[in-house]
Amino acid sequence: MAASALKFVRTTTDKLTIKGGLLSEDCGSIAYVDENKEEQEVNVSDLLSAFKNQVIDFSIALKTDEDLDIPTEEE
Repeated sequence: MAASALKFVRTTTDKLTIKGGLLSEDCGSIAYVDENKEEQEVNVSDLLSAFKNQVIDFSIALKTDEDLDIPTEEE
């Protein structure tokens, strides 16, 4: 017998994001500037402890900015 085409699923996602953080040399902490323009430092293990013993998807991104030359019609 085929599975039903109707499927009802509730998905809850807990997400932790630090934008513009700087990972320490030993990868043990992240420094970032908070909403009050104050520099903060937090241990990576403290951030991950909320997800302990849970199935997770883990991702990290490295962002670099580079100025590009924009060709003009004169060239």
